[in-house]
Amino acid sequence: MNEEVFREIERIRDELIQIVITASHAQHDWNEFINKGDEAYLKAVAYDLHGFYTGLERIFKSVANTIDDKIPEGENWHKDLLEQMALDIAGLRPAVLSQDTVDLLDEFMRFRHRIRNIYSFNLIPDRVKDLVEKLPTVLEKAKGDLSAFVQFLEEISS
Repeated sequence: MNEEVFREIERIRDELIQIVITASHAQHDWNEFINKGDEAYLKAVAYDLHGFYTGLERIFKSVANTIDDKIPEGENWHKDLLEQMALDIAGLRPAVLSQDTVDLLDEFMRFRHRIRNIYSFNLIPDRVKDLVEKLPTVLEKAKGDLSAFVQFLEEISS
């Protein structure tokens, strides 16, 4: 098995474990916010959602670096990286994510950007709720897409 590809497979698997845990924390913290009304839980959910997308983006950067040999640069590199994951690059790799998954993740990417650039007391609970409600679907789609990509990597490296 190609050593570099093997390491990439393990990075994806390890990161996915952390992403699943983070998504679970977001759901738990949201329920605590609803039940207790404590804004600290709302802030925790926002941080969890930030971590959820950041974990996925670490996978995307690793794939872009290791497999594609090209990490986007410039002002819109986050968006470009996400879109790069939907590309089927002939002779190199299939799409890492479906376009549907990319479209769903775009909201999480934009939210992560907002969290980095606003004060935590400006969080809008309905916006956070919308993402928490979408989280299980987005997580399953991302896991499915990434599992299929890992399977591709296993096939080409054996």
